Amino acid sequence: MLAALGASLVWARGIAWGPGLNPDSLNYVTTAQSLLAGEGFSNARGEPYTQWPPLYPLALAAAAGLCALDPLDVAGPLNAVFFALTVFFAGRWLLRRLQARLPAAWAALALALSLPLADASSWILSEPLFLLTATLALIEADAFLAAGKARSLPAAAAFAALAWQTRYVGAALLLFLALLLLLRRGAPLRRKLLEAAAFAAAAGLPMAPWLLRNYLVEGAPAGIRGAFALALPQTLREIGGGLWAWTHFELPAAAAAIALAALGASRLAARGPLTRNRRARPAPPAAARSAALCVWFSLTYLLVLVAAMVSGNAYNRVWPRFLAPLYIPLLFAAAFALERLLSRRRGAGRLAAAAVAAALCLWTAGQAAPHARRIAQANSAEIDLVYNAPRWAESETLRYLRENPLDGMVYSNEPRLLVAMHNPGSAVYRGLYVAADRELLLGGGLPASASAGQERLDARLDAAPHGAWLVWFRNPLRDNLVGYGEAWLRVSPRLERAAEPADGVIYRIRAAAAAPPPPVESGAALRAAAAGRRVGEPRVGGPGFDVSVRDGNLVYVKQPCTARDARMRFMLHVYPADKADLPAAEGRDFANLDFYFPQYGVVLEGDKCVARHPLPGYAVERIETGQYTPAEGAAWRAVLRTAVDSE
Repeated sequence: MLAALGASLVWARGIAWGPGLNPDSLNYVTTAQSLLAGEGFSNARGEPYTQWPPLYPLALAAAAGLCALDPLDVAGPLNAVFFALTVFFAGRWLLRRLQARLPAAWAALALALSLPLADASSWILSEPLFLLTATLALIEADAFLAAGKARSLPAAAAFAALAWQTRYVGAALLLFLALLLLLRRGAPLRRKLLEAAAFAAAAGLPMAPWLLRNYLVEGAPAGIRGAFALALPQTLREIGGGLWAWTHFELPAAAAAIALAALGASRLAARGPLTRNRRARPAPPAAARSAALCVWFSLTYLLVLVAAMVSGNAYNRVWPRFLAPLYIPLLFAAAFALERLLSRRRGAGRLAAAAVAAALCLWTAGQAAPHARRIAQANSAEIDLVYNAPRWAESETLRYLRENPLDGMVYSNEPRLLVAMHNPGSAVYRGLYVAADRELLLGGGLPASASAGQERLDARLDAAPHGAWLVWFRNPLRDNLVGYGEAWLRVSPRLERAAEPADGVIYRIRAAAAAPPPPVESGAALRAAAAGRRVGEPRVGGPGFDVSVRDGNLVYVKQPCTARDARMRFMLHVYPADKADLPAAEGRDFANLDFYFPQYGVVLEGDKCVARHPLPGYAVERIETGQYTPAEGAAWRAVLRTAVDSE
C-alpha cells in the first residue's frame, strides 16, 4: 500500500505538464526513439549516445515497444513503477531484518513520502532505475554476508552490474561490495579472494562492451564531457546543503507533528506488540552488521562523488538528485538505530522512545505537504527553466508547428524542445548549432575568421536532404550565442523563409541557390587593413576596445584579447542627426546595431582582436557602444560625439 502511495504521488506530480524534462531527459527519450527506429544509440543531434550508460534508454524503448507508445509518454509511469518497487523491496527487507515493527513501518512511510526520492523520480532521468538496482544489490549482499546464502552473491553481482549500466557512478557500488567481500571476517583468505574476483567479474564484465564502444567512438570510455572541477570546500558545502534540505518540510505539517506527538506516544507505549516483530529473522549482531553495511556504502558513495566533482569529471555543481542514492541506506541505518532505542528503554524511557518514534512518523508524513502543494499549483512554481515549463505552453512557434506539422528532416537549434512538445508531424529532428567556434561556447579559444561560421552553416545546409526544414528559436533555453546564427541565417542562399512567429523563424531548405555576397567583411580584408599599423587613431581607451571611425566603419581593436572579450555581445546604438532617417517600425530614437564579434571581427597574431562594423550612410549625432552580458551588465561603455559621420 505504501509503495502504491509513493508511486501515485510521483505520477501525480507530472499530471499538469508531464514528467520533468531537461536536456538530459530528452537525450534519454530521443535515444530510446532511435533504438525503436533501428538507428542504434544516437540522440536528437544525430550524435552517438555516450555520456550515460545504456540501460535506462533501453528500458524506455522496451516499455514503449510493449505498450505501443512513444518513450516520452511511457517514461513517467515507468519511473513511478521503479519507485514503487524500490519502496516495496526496501520495506519488505526491513520488516524481515528488524526486531520491531514500528521502525520498519516508519522507514517504509519515509520512503513512500520522501521528497528527495520523489524529486528524482518525477523527472525523466535514470535515478529511479539506479535507486532500485542499487537497493536490490545492497539487500542481496547483506543476505549473503549475514546468512551465507549462496544464491545471493550472484544476485548481488547482477544488480550491481545493472546499477553500473544505469549510471557511471554505479562503479562505486561494485567497488564497495568487492572490497567488503575481501575484508569480511570469518572466511579463509583464498575463499574471500575467489568470491571477490567472481563478483567483480560478473558485475563488471557486462559493462566492458559499452566502455569499449565509447572509446572507439569518442576516445573516452565514459564519453567526452566538459571539465568543470569544483573546489573541495564548495563541493562539501553543496553536499551539506543538499543533505540538510532533507530535514525541512512545510510549517503546517510541523505544527501537526508537535500537536499529535503526545497522543501518538501514549497509544504506542500502551500497545506493546507494536515493538515486536514475529517476521524478523536475524539476531541483533546481524542487524548491526546490516546497519554498518548501509553506513559504509553511504560514505563510499560520498567519497566517489566528491572525487568526481573536484577532479573535473562531473558536472559543475552537486545537483540534489546526485545525493538521492544516499537517502535509502541512511534511512536503513536510522531504522536500525530507532529499533535499538525502542528495545533498550523501560518505563518513562520507553514512553520517550515511543514519542520520538511518533514524531518521526508525523514528520515523515509532513513531507507530503510539498507534494500536494506542487500538484495543486500545476507544477508551475518549480519547472520554469525546463522544456515542459508553462513558458513554452504559449509559444507561437510551437503553436504554428502543431497547426502545420512538418515532415521529413527538421533541423533546429533546440531539437529536444521539439521532441518534448510533440510536434505531430512524422519528422526526424537534428541539431543545427552555427556558432563561429564550438570552443567559444566553452570559454576557450577564439574564432579564426569572421566568415567561418557562415561557411560552416552553408556547408551543413548543402548536406541537408531535399525538402528539409529549419526551425530556429530566437529565445532558446540554453544557446546564449543565438545572435551569431541569426545574422548568418538571414543571408544564407539555401534558406527560404516559410513563417515567422513572434519567437522564432521557420525556413524551408532549398535545393540550390547562387552564392550571395559575403555578409560581413572577410578575414583577409581585415588583416590587410590592420597589417603593420593600428586601424585609425583610437578615440576611446580603457578596459574595453579602442574605438575609432575609418572609411564609414566603426573599428574596434584590442591587444591582448581574451576569449571573454570576443564572447561578450557588443552594444552599438547609432543616434541620427535627423530622426526621420530611422525606420518608423523601429519605435526608438536610435538604430540598434548590436552584434557579436565573429560576425564582423577576426583574431590576428593570436591575441589581437579587430572588428569593423559599417555605419549607416546618414548624418550621425552620436554613437554609444560597449560590451555587456545579460548577467553582469555593461563591461565597458563609450560615447563618440559630434562630426563622426564626416571622418
